[in-house]
Amino acid sequence: MVGRLGRGITIKVGLSRISVALHEGDRILRMRTWKTPPPGEAESLRPFFSALWPDISSKDIPSVLVCVVPDLAEPVALLWEARSGQRPDPFFLSHAPFSVDYRPPESLGADRGAAVWGALVRFGEILDPAFMVADFGTHTVTTVCFEGRLLGGAILPGLSLMEKSLGAGRVNLSGKGRLLDRERLSRCRALGRSTVDGVFSGVVLGSVLAVEALGRRAEEELGVPLRIVLTGGMAPVVAPLFKSEVLVSRQVVHYGAWSFLSGNRDFFPET
Repeated sequence: MVGRLGRGITIKVGLSRISVALHEGDRILRMRTWKTPPPGEAESLRPFFSALWPDISSKDIPSVLVCVVPDLAEPVALLWEARSGQRPDPFFLSHAPFSVDYRPPESLGADRGAAVWGALVRFGEILDPAFMVADFGTHTVTTVCFEGRLLGGAILPGLSLMEKSLGAGRVNLSGKGRLLDRERLSRCRALGRSTVDGVFSGVVLGSVLAVEALGRRAEEELGVPLRIVLTGGMAPVVAPLFKSEVLVSRQVVHYGAWSFLSGNRDFFPET
């Protein structure tokens, strides 16, 4: 474990991207990402890890691995050990500032637990007594925490998956540029006036409305209002489309992993 003002490395292995962050205190100093390789091709990650930040020695910097791809956990740990001389600690929730009320607890994705932890780090007591993290990544995943208990949430296809699935992947968007870009946000309407705009509205606005509706339903089930924290690569893109006020932090998983690594909980709210 390291103190709050020390340095640490957090490694997140997701379904589509691998990201590595260098932390110091409460800041992320550097971050690099790479595409998650297909099954059996973990060795293709060796150049990425070998070339990572050549100006920084990682031999004395502790690290933690948050992995949701089981077959990559050991290969990534070995690759990082070859790069730094030490294996990363596996992330787990036994020291989290909340309990896990999920069935079975071990089936909860490590990234969801780290995201809730990171949301508490970033936004603290303003999230009491209930909040929902909505991760706009490969999947759109909501996770609700209420009175110090992680309860669960919903899992939807992510924006890119939804886009690719429309028309069995045969919707003609050629020549229209990247569908999921910021420029289209200014004209995002429920009434799409072209096929491209209709796809954009259905994928993006439909996902935003789904998350908002899930939040309202969770409020009804819990009997209390809850704040929404957006994270993931698409979080800044979709945030302006929410009618309710939302909090945004793209890297809450890394902040949660860093807090696990640092072992410092004096800045968490009481649970």
